[in-house]
Amino acid sequence: MGKIVFWIVVVFLVLFVLRLWNAGKARARAKRQPSAETMVRCIHCGVFLPRPEAVPSGKGYRCQAPACAAER
Repeated sequence: MGKIVFWIVVVFLVLFVLRLWNAGKARARAKRQPSAETMVRCIHCGVFLPRPEAVPSGKGYRCQAPACAAER
């Protein structure tokens, strides 16, 4: 009975260490990724694009596609 308890404890310790290791890797990965930009939707064609690439319009934002540019 003592051997079974010992191996159960060993397995849980290994799983705990792996979980800590993966959490550390996930935090490091999150720090490396750039922050997300705010996305806006074109009022003409419905495409989502980053706000810096969008053209402000009276009713919202438009993309720089030729069809949407003709509507301005």
